[in-house]
Amino acid sequence: MAHGHAYLRALSDELLALQRPVKILRAINWSPKVHERFFAQGARAMPRVTYAPLPYAPHDKVRELLALKRRIRGKNDAEVLLRRKCDELCTVVRMLAARGTRSFFHHSVVLYGDPRDRYADPSVDNIEIARLWANRPPSGVRATLSAEQARAVIQGVVGPVLGKHCTVRVSETLTANAAAGATRVAVKKGARFTPSQARALAHHEGLWHVLTSLNGYAQPVLTVLGVGLAQFTESQEGMGILSEFLTGNLTDDRFIELGERTLAVDMAARGANYLEVYRALCEKFAPERAVQLCERVFRGGVLEGGAPFTKDATYQRGYVKTFQFLRRALHRVDRALVVAFLAGKMNVDEAPRVKQLIAEGVCVGPRFVPQWWRELDVTAAIVTHGVTTHRFAVSERARQYVERRLRGEAEGLSPPDELLGTGRPRITRSGSD
Repeated sequence: MAHGHAYLRALSDELLALQRPVKILRAINWSPKVHERFFAQGARAMPRVTYAPLPYAPHDKVRELLALKRRIRGKNDAEVLLRRKCDELCTVVRMLAARGTRSFFHHSVVLYGDPRDRYADPSVDNIEIARLWANRPPSGVRATLSAEQARAVIQGVVGPVLGKHCTVRVSETLTANAAAGATRVAVKKGARFTPSQARALAHHEGLWHVLTSLNGYAQPVLTVLGVGLAQFTESQEGMGILSEFLTGNLTDDRFIELGERTLAVDMAARGANYLEVYRALCEKFAPERAVQLCERVFRGGVLEGGAPFTKDATYQRGYVKTFQFLRRALHRVDRALVVAFLAGKMNVDEAPRVKQLIAEGVCVGPRFVPQWWRELDVTAAIVTHGVTTHRFAVSERARQYVERRLRGEAEGLSPPDELLGTGRPRITRSGSD
């Protein structure tokens, strides 16, 4: 390793060491007893939540991070990325130090955004996409797989790619139905899943979250890519959902839940308290699932409303942004840009910078790649499909179909002809095809 690379590696490793005890979800997740007490009281009283002390002094942690940042004085791409990560970790520490207060929300918005953030296209905002997702028709498919059966499905998908580098286990302490660490996927004991949900978890948690962690930690210089560059969450979660889609495992039920989670964050941000959000979620979900989703919104924040945890508002933005990124890269045949994005955890906006660092030998390409990248011809075709259909306004086509249907009824045409928009008489055949 060149002298300059050794210097950057030392800075990256020091940053990782400072970050190691800063665990966001561990610091804000609720004890399972919170839900037990809530239901024991008839789901009518506000939950009682306490948080364990942080395993570090926040003031001292921020001071250490800022001291490291001051030592990173260069203007090259790698040092820019390291300084940005120092700043983000300072915000994370300040947010966790403010658990249970309104200041928690302000720091959360800096990290994850507001549910009503707008897109690059000013005519569309995040909440509009969330409502679109939430209003999809449910499938009615029942969850029949146990946690143990889902674990086997996930292992069957993840194992051939990541091998011994990723373990899949059933956890009794998990809050969510599933979660990923740096080298493992955990499934909540007692939860039930559909086959599509189990496969989706394999691609989202295993062949995306764990995969990019492994690729990041394997970097010879910027090991910080294992935990993620600044502002990585939006693209990391967005690509996780897109991975479900590209492998044929994303369902409308999943879209519904993701949309409702963002709408719940928005309700809380506009002042709704825990009980109000819980009752709204119960209109779509069973009570046991509603309290899980409600915890995602209020963990770390204020149960009386006005100050939620906004991470769940990143999924729509991330999904749209990563698809547009992938679409542009494949349209321009810039595969090196996607390779850079696979090299660790990052926002897609940083992929060009990482691509340049790979060209300079500071970073390396991914050790592991997801299924949708190994089957690039299929992925490219899906992207082409998206580009094609985006040429047409759905609302305009819907209006034309309605007009044709009404005109067809008046003229005695059959509905199939009008739905096809051919305007030609239907040909009937005798016998079977």
